Amino acid sequence: MNFNHLLDERQQRTRCRGDSKECYWLPVGDGMATAGRNISVTMYCKKCEAREAVFLTEAEYGVHRKLIEKEIGNV
Repeated sequence: MNFNHLLDERQQRTRCRGDSKECYWLPVGDGMATAGRNISVTMYCKKCEAREAVFLTEAEYGVHRKLIEKEIGNV
């Protein structure tokens, strides 16, 4: 499953170095709590191997938690 929707607009607009189109982002680590009740999730592009940190609010993480945890278990 593609997790591009979790990235902000700037991150979504960047071209993939793998095929010059859109990156295919996947979560690759457990979420880490940050200041301000946010959660940081490391994302990995399976095409170009780039990494990005995504900061989600507690509510956003709650919505996507099961899918993220399922994907991390698959990686």
